[in-house]
Amino acid sequence: MEQRLPVPKKSGSMRTAKPRRPHGRWVYYILHEDILWPCPVKWEWESSYHAWLPFYYSPTLEFVAGNPAKATKITKTKR
Repeated sequence: MEQRLPVPKKSGSMRTAKPRRPHGRWVYYILHEDILWPCPVKWEWESSYHAWLPFYYSPTLEFVAGNPAKATKITKTKR
């Protein structure tokens, strides 16, 4: 009699899980008309890049994707 191995069930663990969204407050600094503008960042998952990308509203009110390396995290200061 032929003995078969059990077939593993498909589960969510077989997929590659996306990493957690960066937590905290982030800004993207833009130099526009000789003024340094702090633009708040909203992180969105881009499946084509398999990464979280920072999106922000530019000083001209366009919703733009930025370079993740240039996004700056705002830390709480102790007073």
